[in-house]
Amino acid sequence: MKKALCISIVIVIFFSLISAFLYFRKDECNEFTVGDDEIALYIQLNTKEDIGLLVFDYSVNGSEQSGGISNADKSLLKHDELLIHVWNKEELNCSADTAELSVQFRIITEYVDPNYENIYPENITKILDKISFEARFGESYSFTIIGDNINGYKLIRN
Repeated sequence: MKKALCISIVIVIFFSLISAFLYFRKDECNEFTVGDDEIALYIQLNTKEDIGLLVFDYSVNGSEQSGGISNADKSLLKHDELLIHVWNKEELNCSADTAELSVQFRIITEYVDPNYENIYPENITKILDKISFEARFGESYSFTIIGDNINGYKLIRN
């Protein structure tokens, strides 16, 4: 009788642990939610090949800056990857609820180590058209980059 009770308790604990694991794992898989003091860019790559870096030169209310996205392990960004970039009010030095945002993406077709100047060889740099829009804090904006290294790339606002 004691043996059956111990086995029952072990089974209950086991299934409780499995249920807790699945519950918390589900929460980790939830989509990113933009904060009230943030602007998020969802950038869907839909290119024919993987790329090295995605660099962006941007202007917020006339103040020009630069940034980029790369993989820390020096692997290429996958041709079908969804990239999320987030700015907050402090980073953008903005206290208003909106910001005039202009962004020009540059695709670096091969992996090279990122640098603070965001200067890369011209032969592996593809410049996309600049986009400008009023961005509201607490909102996200979606874009898709299509194309390839031979025919060029294009940015589409979704």
